[in-house]
Amino acid sequence: MKKLVLIFALAPWMVCGAGTDMVGEANVKGVAGEANVASVANGASGARAERVTAAPAVTYDFSFAEAGVRYLETGDSTLLGEIAALDAAAHLARHNARFGYGAPQDSHLALVEYLFADEVSAEALPLIVRNMDYARRHVAEPDLAREVALEYLPAGFRFDGSRLFYTLGYDLGVAYGTNASLNLAHPHYLANPTEIKYYSIHELHHAGFMAVKGGEMPSLEIAARSEMARLVEYLTHLEGMAVYAALDIRTREGALDADGDYVALQDEVRMEEYVERFFEIYRHFADQPEVAVTDEDWALFGVFSRDRLAYRVGALIARTIDRRSGRSALTALIAQPGENFIAAYDKRLP
Repeated sequence: MKKLVLIFALAPWMVCGAGTDMVGEANVKGVAGEANVASVANGASGARAERVTAAPAVTYDFSFAEAGVRYLETGDSTLLGEIAALDAAAHLARHNARFGYGAPQDSHLALVEYLFADEVSAEALPLIVRNMDYARRHVAEPDLAREVALEYLPAGFRFDGSRLFYTLGYDLGVAYGTNASLNLAHPHYLANPTEIKYYSIHELHHAGFMAVKGGEMPSLEIAARSEMARLVEYLTHLEGMAVYAALDIRTREGALDADGDYVALQDEVRMEEYVERFFEIYRHFADQPEVAVTDEDWALFGVFSRDRLAYRVGALIARTIDRRSGRSALTALIAQPGENFIAAYDKRLP
């Protein structure tokens, strides 16, 4: 039996993870009035209100990034302890413990020290400050991530106290439980700050997706091909929907060529090859559920990861269902097993 340590490789330099938060991290505790938190209320009318006192639907939390900027400016090591005490650091630590990002797991402080020693460069400080300003103006203030993500979640769904943390040094972006985070110091955002907008949508959609699922996800202890099939189904549904959630706004704003997944989606010949490869891999696992997983099976899953089939074929499946059956049919599938998402696309499946 092998444990899947990192759920999925986005690219050689990019990993997006997701998991379950069993300790109620989404509960907002006394942050609504702080200067580093932009709170957004989600009432029946969808109206927005800054600095609300009740637990907001989504909180865009900049506390980690702001304290990190102060540390980079001053070199004051006491600030690392303050960062380690933040809920954003706890969010990253839980993700790291669950999926093995490769950072220290001894303590929150050890994780933060590692990030600022190995993953964040003081030379990037002006660009990090620019990215914080961009995220505030283009994501938090207009409540963009929540509004777009809701278009791709089931009718009637409402975020309930989720937080989108803006951090420094940890991955490109991750989701865990009902919360998500983006690393404003990542090279992808340093090179192109507009990507912050689209990946904020992507990661917050993950948080909503997992809230609909009630925290359920396949085991990462993989012994049989049936378990591998469930993982492929879950990842394809999770990542495909998140990629699709940002497709329309990227198309309108001319941002498809800034990300490899969207470049691939524009190439029909390439996507036909990916779809064929996806179903070869998926059926290999799904059609022989009782067979024990071998090293060859793990190599096949490696192809699934390398070619980003969950993201690219998953987004194509989502787009096809949306066009065939409508948005409500597409989003209703989130509450169902991932195999239903794939079967809704491929009518040949039982």
